[in-house]
Order: sequence, then C-alpha cells, then structure tokens
Amino acid sequence: MMNRRILTIYTKELTELLRDRRTLIAMIVVPIALYPLLIIGSVHLLSVQDGERKTERMTVGVQFDPEWPKDNQPATRRLTRQLQTARQIIRDNHHDDSEDVISNGIESIERMEIIVVDDVTRAVELGVCHVGVVFEDSEDARNHPTQANVHIKYDKAELRSESAAARLREVFDLLSRTMTEEILSRERLPLWILDPIHVKIDNVATPQKVGGMVLGSIVPLVLVLMTITGAIYPAIDLTAGERERGTLETLIVCPVPPVELMTGKYLVVATVAMMGAALNLISMGATLHFGGFTDMISASGDTKLPLEVLPVILIVLIPFAMLFSAIMVAVCSYARTFKEAQNYIMPVILAALIPGGVAAMPGTELSGINAYVPVMNMVLLAREMLLGHFEWLTITKVMLSTCVYAGSAVMVASRVFSTEAAIFADSASLKASFSRKFMRPSNYPTSTLALITTAILFPVWMFVQFSIQPGADESALQTFKMTAWLMPIALVLIPVILLSYFKVRTGSALGLSSTKPRYIIAAILIGLGGWIPAHELFVLQHAISPVPRAILDSNDTLMSAFENQSIWVPLLLIAVIPAICEEMFFRGFLLSGLRQTTKKWSAIIIVACVFAIFHIILIKFVITATLGIVLGYLCWQSRSIVPSILAHMLHNGIAVLIAFIPTISNKLGVSDLGPIDHLPTHIIAIGTVTVVAGIALATSRSAATHNQELV
Repeated sequence: MMNRRILTIYTKELTELLRDRRTLIAMIVVPIALYPLLIIGSVHLLSVQDGERKTERMTVGVQFDPEWPKDNQPATRRLTRQLQTARQIIRDNHHDDSEDVISNGIESIERMEIIVVDDVTRAVELGVCHVGVVFEDSEDARNHPTQANVHIKYDKAELRSESAAARLREVFDLLSRTMTEEILSRERLPLWILDPIHVKIDNVATPQKVGGMVLGSIVPLVLVLMTITGAIYPAIDLTAGERERGTLETLIVCPVPPVELMTGKYLVVATVAMMGAALNLISMGATLHFGGFTDMISASGDTKLPLEVLPVILIVLIPFAMLFSAIMVAVCSYARTFKEAQNYIMPVILAALIPGGVAAMPGTELSGINAYVPVMNMVLLAREMLLGHFEWLTITKVMLSTCVYAGSAVMVASRVFSTEAAIFADSASLKASFSRKFMRPSNYPTSTLALITTAILFPVWMFVQFSIQPGADESALQTFKMTAWLMPIALVLIPVILLSYFKVRTGSALGLSSTKPRYIIAAILIGLGGWIPAHELFVLQHAISPVPRAILDSNDTLMSAFENQSIWVPLLLIAVIPAICEEMFFRGFLLSGLRQTTKKWSAIIIVACVFAIFHIILIKFVITATLGIVLGYLCWQSRSIVPSILAHMLHNGIAVLIAFIPTISNKLGVSDLGPIDHLPTHIIAIGTVTVVAGIALATSRSAATHNQELV
C-alpha cells in the first residue's frame, strides 16, 4: 500500500499538473488531433498526387536526326506507330477486362506527347521531357528477324519521370508479348514454350498478420517515442520548473524525507507518461480504423489491422514508462531552469532514437542480446505482438530486464534528487567557467570536464577508426600502425593539454604515481591469468548469442596482418602502446574525474562501459567491460595507473604470444582449439586461481590506509 505522505504528494502534484494548460495540450489535444491530421492528411495527399500522376500528360523525348526534317523524324514516326499499335491491342485483346481497365490503359497511351530534342539524356536531366526513348537500331530492322533495341532514359530522383518510364515500359512489354505470340503462332509453336516451368506463389499469411507487418513498421517506434515524450514536460516542470519558480526549497523543508518526495513526483511523471501513451494509442487506433487506412494499403482486401493487440502493448509499456520517467526525473534534477532541462533532455531522446531506429529496421529480430537492450527490446516486442507472435519466454525476458532497468533508474533518480547539489543548484557565468584567472589549481579534473572530453573524443575516434580501415585487398598492418600513432595524440596529448589549461596537476590527474609492491604483484597475476576467464566468457556469450563469423576469424586476420614481421611489432602495436594510452585516459583522466563526485563502484563501472564502447566492436562489450572493471578496481585500490598498465599490457601481450608463437600454444595445450572452444580444465583452474589471487591481493588493505589516501 502506498505511503500516505507519498500519496498526498502524488495527488497534489498530479492535480496541479493537470490544471496546467500546457500539460493538457501536450497530453490530450496533440495526440487526439495529431494522428487524424497526419494519417488522413497523408491519405488525402497521396490520393491527390496519385490522381494527378494518372491524369497529367507525359512528355516523351526522342533523339533529333539532322538528316530528316524536324516534323518528319523517323523516331517520332516509329514511336507513334508503336503507341497506336499498343492502343489497338488493348482494345482488341482485353475485352474480358473491365471497361475501367481498358479505358485507363488507352488513356495512359493517349496522354503521351512526343517531342524531338537534340540530346535525350540532357533533356531528361533538365526536365524538358519526363522520359526519353532512343532506338538503337534502324526503322527497317522491324522487317528483318532481329531483336529491336529500345533504350529508355529517366530520372530516378524525379517521381514523375520514374512513373513515366514505368508506363512506357508497359507499352513496350505489351508490344513484345504480342509480337512473340504472333511469331509462335506463325511457327506453330505452343505458348507454354515461353514459360516451360510455371511457378505459382501463394501467400499463406492471414490478413491480420499482413496488417501486423504494416503496423509493426510504424506503430512500435512511434508509441515508444510518444511514451518518452509524455514524460518530458512533467519531469521538467516538477524539478527544474519548481526550482525556477522558487518553490522547490519550500517543498524540501517540509517534514517529508527526500526519497518519499521524489517518489511522489516520480509516480506523477510515470502516470502522465502512461496517460499520454494510452491517449496516443487510442487516437492512433481510432484513426487507423475509421480513417480508411486499411483501404489505402490494401485494395485487394488481404489486410486487416490487428488493433485488438494495441491494449496488450499498452500494458507491456508500463515498465518502460517507469524506466524513462525515472531517467527524465534524474536528468532534469540537475537543471536550474526550464530551458536548461530541455537541453539536458535532448541527448536522452537521441540515445533512445538510436536503438529504436535499429529495431525498426527490417531484419532486426527479438533474440539474443536484443531482448535486453532498452528501447530496442520494447520496439521489437511490440512488433512481434502485432505479428501475432506471443512467446512468453521472450516477453518475460523483455519485461524483467526493463523492470530491472526501471528499478535501477528509480534508485539513481532518488539519490540524485536527494543530493544537496541537485536541490540547491546555482548558476554561474559560462565565461567565468572557462577563464583561467578564476581557476584554482587542483589535483583532479572535474567530472564535467572528464565526461565532456570523453563525449567529444568518442565520435572523433570512431570516425578516425572507420577512415583507416583496410580495403578488401589491403593488409590491416597499416591500420595498426596508424592507430599506434593516433592513440597517443587522442588519448594522452589532448587530455594533458586540457589539464594544463584548467590548472589540473597532470601527475595526480593521470594517476602517475608510485604504488606499493603488492599492487604490482596483483597486476602481474591478473595480467598473466586474465585471458583465461576472458576466453571462457566469450565462449559463454557465443552460446547465448552467436558471434558473427568475422569476429571469430579475427585471429586469422591478425596473423595475416603481421606476417613476416618480428614478434616485437605486434607486441608494440597491440600490447604496449594501447595499454599505456588507454590506461592513462580511462583509468587516469576519466576515472580521476569521476572519483570525487561518484561512488567507487559507480565510477569504475561507468569507466569500464565507456572503455568497452571506445573499442567499437560492441559484440565484445561484455568481455571488454569486465576487463575494464578489473583494471579500474586495481587502479582505484592502488591510487595509480601503473598496476593497471602492467596488467593490461600482460593481458594483451600473452594473447599476442599465444597467437604468434606456436611453441607457447602447444605447451599450454590450446594450439588446436578454436575461438569458441573451451580451454582445458586445468588451464581454467589455474587462470581462475591466478586472477582471484590478484584481486584478493589488491583488496587487502586497511580502512585506515584507505581513509588516509582519500584525504
């Protein structure tokens, strides 16, 4: 049962929010009026455009022949004669069809206007004619048993030109079929010789399934985005809006714990989001049902929209609405003004659009890791339901994962909202924030500087990596060399320049300090044995969600890239340089920026996830993030990046040695194993014990030492 204080806050905030004219417009007026206007307007516009295309005249350009007068061109005579023949064929041979079909076919030919142009291609490009025709043989070729060649030129970027080309192609196809039938009849050959193997295709999909396919390409993404959109305004109004109006501090001093206060506000946001989703769903369903949408997409009547599934989808959206309501509340709690909160919301919407857009693409299936990716799993689940696929195990996976995300987001939102920084946020001059004379020297960068730098470097680094990828017949060695040159610039030099500008001590910010011997020993143990659990984790991931063949063959690609190279080359390019540069940036610059404002495990996990994303190959996200967590923990405990560099270097270096030196792989008993084969049991046991021992050694330090290091 809901706490009475939470219920009071919930009722108060919901009542005030629903009294707001802007809320009513955004939640009720927009969805009720939007879908009818969009869909019915689209249907009307399409019908008008279709009617215009059917009735407008089509200009056909033919090539000018200077040997003949312009009003007596051979190409004009030939095309005119062929159009007249096609019209007569339609009139004589299609008497069993309806009058409308015959009339439309004849009118389509009669609306063709032939003009003579100097250059057919240029005329089509400039729009002088819709389509061009070039006869690539002489007019007398029709008197000889040879194939006539007709070249149709059109502009695919112009809809009218493409439509005109299709209509003209139908004319020539009709003439070709008629001439073929005449030749066969004259030679006393049966017509089936043209089609010796006749294939008949029957569509076994029910009208509901066809309709579900149509709706599945539109409705899920729109519904998910509208649910997210429904949470935006109330989340901003109940956080940044109250701060801007000066009423948040008054509310905070009430004898109500911040957690209960946030819970009441959060439930209001979730309620409004679900109300908005329900109204969008009702408006969308009613418009599709009564707006003639079915007739527009299926003139043959083989489509029926499964609108009865939409209420079930609405129920499934409840945990999704709770998830994004919590995210919106957490994000908006940092904003000082309504406008600032809107700026904070935009990245959240973009982050939701990416997986949602991927899910809406044809071929994306609700299987493997896709069932656990936020937004993507909900779009795919809604599409599957519209298709009539109710697999309860898959539904359970999606619902449970979304509920877990929602619960985590609620906890984060509660903590964010109850912090003093969120409650008493103050604004400062943007210019003053970047003026060096107002800066004080510090040991660590701010979390804002670290996160913004990371956010800017990620797309830059991704584009650079894509641009230096080898071609089909090129070796990957050049890519490794370019990466080795660019990595120190992007991950070391740029952060060092920023630290220098903002008066942050480079040594402490990057963790360039000495450490105790036990952390060095721990790093060696983790580095020597880490590849073993990493390999087993990869095998487990492949069993759950199959890894693409290109990833499985990456070892062969690596071998071919460094063929005829000394072993020191791959060690330098794969182990040494990446270990130093990546640790200085991720466990140095980024982790030190989060260390002062974020709790230990939150900072370590965030840095590990960013570390995995920077590697671009998201299929290895879990393995790379796990390695990042271990390295981050080692760095956090030792207060230095030296152990994490050593462990990282050993981890990559051993993988290189096993791949390039057969003696080592033979002694370990792994030479005949594939990338998805389990390692020998004794190797797994040794690796597990080694890594656990290293982590245990890094953990063993007194609380007094820890507190002293934090001062």
